Amino acid sequence: MSSVPRTRGRRFLRPATKKSRKVRESPSAKSYQTTEAMDPSHVTSNVLNAIDHLGNQRFMLPPYSDHYERWLKDFQSLLEEFEKQVPEVVDVGLHQQIVQSMNEVKHILAERVKLENTQSDETNKLQQQLAHYDAELSQLEHTHRTHTQEVRKEYEKNSQKIRDEIDRLDKRRIQILRRKTNVLRRFFRKPDDSASETGIALDSRRVQLREIEQNFQNDLRKSQEEYAANRQRLISEIESLRQKIRDAGAAGDDALEVRQEICQRIRTAIMKASQRTQEDTSAATN
Repeated sequence: MSSVPRTRGRRFLRPATKKSRKVRESPSAKSYQTTEAMDPSHVTSNVLNAIDHLGNQRFMLPPYSDHYERWLKDFQSLLEEFEKQVPEVVDVGLHQQIVQSMNEVKHILAERVKLENTQSDETNKLQQQLAHYDAELSQLEHTHRTHTQEVRKEYEKNSQKIRDEIDRLDKRRIQILRRKTNVLRRFFRKPDDSASETGIALDSRRVQLREIEQNFQNDLRKSQEEYAANRQRLISEIESLRQKIRDAGAAGDDALEVRQEICQRIRTAIMKASQRTQEDTSAATN
């Protein structure tokens, strides 16, 4: 909750008198004490200034319900003290205007509180959904990394096994080709069956290695495509929820225009009532 100056009505109506030191008095001295009468015009001026202040008071951060309650309490206290100190100004018309205006602003602010509570509940639900999608996105990224590592590890294991077999067969083929053949084999030019079989096995392993590499690349591409699609879906959901949360937070306000209108209405009514009182007093004097 933001720090908002607490403005209470009574503060504006306190008479500017200094506190006197306590002195010892005889019992008979008390009967001669008099209380200073409040000047109606001075009280009215203070009240109007206080109403202006309350009408322009801003509430910076939600929730605003606490601010509304405090503001209404301060405004109500100000008007009650005004009626108590200068009852001659508060005629029937002014009193009815004050009661009507206060009931109206109380109703409006109560509706604002209901709306704020509804928005708060909706925001909590949206935040829970957002946390769910954030967790799902984190899990998706973890699963993708783990799957990629496992596929790569399996590929490296199998491909290394084939490469080792290729190296072994290649060495064997070289040994066979270097082996000295007997005279009859050279004379009749008969092929070495073992060299031919080794060459076939070597070609087969090379084909198998290319297939393993191709399958590995296909698995990586498929996994990446699925991961990218799911990640984009989750990110879109997350951005949508965040925007809804921002919109819900921006929907509430401090009802400044409403409070200003009510304060201006009461201010005008007080000025008119004060003017009527002065005219009546002048007429009675004359």
